[in-house]
Amino acid sequence: MYMKNTALVRVDAQEAFTPEGGLPVAAGREIVEGVNRVTREAQQRSMLIIDTVDFHPERHISFASYWDKPAFSQNPLNPTNPSDLLWTDHGVGGTRDVELIDGIIDPEECVKIYKGWMRNRDAYSAFDMGVTKLRGNAHDGYEVDVGAKTLLEVLHEARIKTLRLVGLVTEVCIRANTLDALENGFDVELVEEGIRGLSPEGHKTTLEYLASLDGQPNRQGRVQSVRIMK
Repeated sequence: MYMKNTALVRVDAQEAFTPEGGLPVAAGREIVEGVNRVTREAQQRSMLIIDTVDFHPERHISFASYWDKPAFSQNPLNPTNPSDLLWTDHGVGGTRDVELIDGIIDPEECVKIYKGWMRNRDAYSAFDMGVTKLRGNAHDGYEVDVGAKTLLEVLHEARIKTLRLVGLVTEVCIRANTLDALENGFDVELVEEGIRGLSPEGHKTTLEYLASLDGQPNRQGRVQSVRIMK
């Protein structure tokens, strides 16, 4: 059994979200030191370590190029949500975008969860069809491989109760994974030194919102626990 029933989840800590990546994030490389610190700590404590990977085929439905529209324009599939945008091409399988950010420790025992692999469905959260194994290629598309497990299956098998999150980006995938973790009955710890957002303002506002959920019931009536760790 993993110590303290806590898993370290490194959310999309990949080259796609660095200044040079497919979807550039100015502060993307700033997470390296913080991610490495909590990774070493997790290794010392024999914690389960999970990497989520934003992993897309070519012409993914979230790409502005798919719709022949400008990047960061409103997603036509969700016109009432101003925060649902079309992105630059990023995280395409087989490219540098899906590799860990340079300098981040890559433990051999790390479990990788691939999300966003369905061409016609976006997924900000690894709880949304995230799996451990895929087959196919970026041009033709991907499908679930034999023996693949979902994120929930991995967590339940390890008897995990708490998810300790680091990674990118606060306003999108950190937020989505936190909300889904809470709805699925997990406690969440957000390690701020290992998290960055699209902007300092968005980062701050999103963390404040997530912290406000602490002590509130989820849809099943379970009291949620959200802890911001410096």
